[in-house]
Amino acid sequence: MGSFALRFTWVAAAVLALAACDRLGLEKAAPAPPLAEASTPAPDLTPFVGRSYADFLAAPGMQRYSIAAMGLSDAERARFARVTATPAVGVMASGGGLEALVFSGCAAGGCLDGLGVVAIDAETGDVFVGVSDMSGVEELVPNDRLEALLRLTSPSRTWDDPIRPAAAAAAPAP
Repeated sequence: MGSFALRFTWVAAAVLALAACDRLGLEKAAPAPPLAEASTPAPDLTPFVGRSYADFLAAPGMQRYSIAAMGLSDAERARFARVTATPAVGVMASGGGLEALVFSGCAAGGCLDGLGVVAIDAETGDVFVGVSDMSGVEELVPNDRLEALLRLTSPSRTWDDPIRPAAAAAAPAP
């Protein structure tokens, strides 16, 4: 067999092998993502227990936890503002190895008209934001771990019925 025929055979075999890999889903692996930058450690949240969400946001470095900084739409921000017109002070919720600072608030007509929740993971700084009103229950910034903590510490075992300041004070330490 001539040199040209041999090369042609090898090239044809390689093309067929690549085509078979594509059909089998054996494409070349995607390159590894670049190394993540060192994340900013979560701030100390304990000084904000018993303080309002507005006080929390006014503190240096806490603007990253504002509803405006979370990339929500204008409609979502307006809905959150409506359901938190009457804010409660922050409480520390603990359970299942997780601790979070929880801010909640109710609509001007009361919690049955609407309620909003912001929970901030004390270790990672991750956030959960949810609203509940006549339009439904919606996680605006979902976080499975924080949602589970809110359910665990809720009197009704739902994230949209968060632990309240009086209940947090009466709860036994874990």
